[in-house]
Amino acid sequence: MNKNLSIDEKVRDFYETLPFNIYGDLNTAVERVKKINLIKIYPVLKNVFEKHEIKNIIDFGCGSGWLVNSLAYNNNSNVYGLDLSKAALKYASDVSKKLKLKTTLINSNIFEFETNLKFDLLISLGVLHHTNNCLKALNHICKFGSDKSFIFLGLYHKYGRKPFLDFVRKLNGMSEQEKLRKYKQLHKLTDEKHLYSWFRDQVLHPHETQHTYKEIHFILSKKGFNIVSTSINNFEPFNSDNKIIEKEKELYEYGLMKIKKNQYYPGFFIILAKNF
Repeated sequence: MNKNLSIDEKVRDFYETLPFNIYGDLNTAVERVKKINLIKIYPVLKNVFEKHEIKNIIDFGCGSGWLVNSLAYNNNSNVYGLDLSKAALKYASDVSKKLKLKTTLINSNIFEFETNLKFDLLISLGVLHHTNNCLKALNHICKFGSDKSFIFLGLYHKYGRKPFLDFVRKLNGMSEQEKLRKYKQLHKLTDEKHLYSWFRDQVLHPHETQHTYKEIHFILSKKGFNIVSTSINNFEPFNSDNKIIEKEKELYEYGLMKIKKNQYYPGFFIILAKNF
């Protein structure tokens, strides 16, 4: 990889080589979209779709498109997906065409994206921490929300991610094949192409940062968003941000326990916020 490239260029080229989270062929991807029940994967979204009018949705960093295509397949909303990788967007587009969906796919860097459209649901799962400035990226995407929009955000966590990163550091000096063999012992995916895309994303990625609830709360509150729920406390109701800030420190021990049991744990946290 060219060391003179910017962070965003390195990330773009990384995903041009192999988009993240893809399966063996398009037919497999199409069937997966048909079978996906997003409410089962993300139950916290149930209330959002059932009790609120969600006309326009955008996924910042849609990658190979499983989420945007699933949303377009199962909802009447206008669904947009943005990504800087042309290879990932082609895969997403091919799946969308096979399903005859109206997914709108946009090739753009998040920081360069501009539109007059306002979205009722802004999504970014596992993406902003790969940009050159995660918090600046979050600040930027907030402006595309409507007056009563939701943000569904997923990031690597400062405490929860550390045990996995320590595992990865122990792989230094090994060949890629040796690293892959070690990773397979944790992450037991059956589709080899799918597994390899995860391995690259988790072990070989050129750039990532880790974040805390407090950091995200600060940005969102400045932009008029109130955090409704978070995976840090299993999306249970809470009335104190300080309790969440204290609880998130427990994620280190949880991640450590998972790694010691030879179980994959990425150290990832999700936040659902609403613009009031």
